[in-house]
Amino acid sequence: MQSSRDIKDCLDKLLENNDVAFIVPHNRPDMDALGAAIGMSLICEKKGKKSYIVINDQIEKLESVTRKVIMDISSRFNIINASEAESMMTDRSLMIAVDCNKKYLVSVSPFMDKFHDTFILDHHNIDENTIQSANTFIDEKMSSTCEEISRLLFMYGIKLSADDANYILAGIILDTNKLNKPNINGETLSVITKLVNKGASLYYVNNMFIEDFEHDRAIQKLVDNTGFIGFAIACDKDESNRVYEIEDIAKAADYLLKYQVNATFAIAYIDENTISISARSKGIIDVSKIMKLFGGGGNEHSAAARVKDSSIEEVKNKLCQILIPTTYLDNVEPVFPKKDVIERKLTP
Repeated sequence: MQSSRDIKDCLDKLLENNDVAFIVPHNRPDMDALGAAIGMSLICEKKGKKSYIVINDQIEKLESVTRKVIMDISSRFNIINASEAESMMTDRSLMIAVDCNKKYLVSVSPFMDKFHDTFILDHHNIDENTIQSANTFIDEKMSSTCEEISRLLFMYGIKLSADDANYILAGIILDTNKLNKPNINGETLSVITKLVNKGASLYYVNNMFIEDFEHDRAIQKLVDNTGFIGFAIACDKDESNRVYEIEDIAKAADYLLKYQVNATFAIAYIDENTISISARSKGIIDVSKIMKLFGGGGNEHSAAARVKDSSIEEVKNKLCQILIPTTYLDNVEPVFPKKDVIERKLTP
């Protein structure tokens, strides 16, 4: 695993060898992706390099917290779409992917081969869809991309405003489910302390994630339809015809971690032909292995997948058979499978 010093040395060389940086978070960026993009923009500024944050989504359709932050920072940071990025590229353009490493998750994938160099900073699993780059820094054990971005900012001696410290702290708080996931350690807490010392406020950041009524009801509808088999599986009914925001499905999976379960899953439609699955783990099993069986991925604590042209019942039953072979959600007593049993099932 590379150190923060290794990451900084590589980034220094790439910024010296290129004249402009395009910072690319994953599609529909959350606060870990957006906070990391903000931090990387500050590093580029420190190094005297022009940078752009590429967000190709319709801003008004993003989750409320990221939408608000984008509006707040738009006067200080250069935010452009993918088409603008392609038209502004030079023969010495650097792509910096943050909080993602999959080609299908970035808006610049159609013209990715035009970049002079590519740099990846992430904490999600590597698989066959990972962007090929010699400058790849992925630590699957890290709480969030914002944790590593924070260390880089400290190493560069960048003076953070209270707002920027809050935005970066928000990425850590989001990806650790408000410090309630097992993917935090002493280093994570040390970073949080330093961000607070630089003006960030845990109270302010936690309030950033307060739900509005509509989204809270959507989350609770999923939570209300939960079955327990040693795992919690929340899913809407096919006949409801409800379409959910991806973020609400993820939050339902996060919410279910409060119960005595090894892992949680939330399943619902995000459009009329696509089902999204969000998976969370308390560390006993690697949910990324499970989501990979549905064509998705992530890391051992947090993963997701999308399934097209299937029903919720079919997805739920497949998931149950993966978790506990030959069983179905509605007719099984709560059980807590041993880790080795799950791993044998999930290992090809």
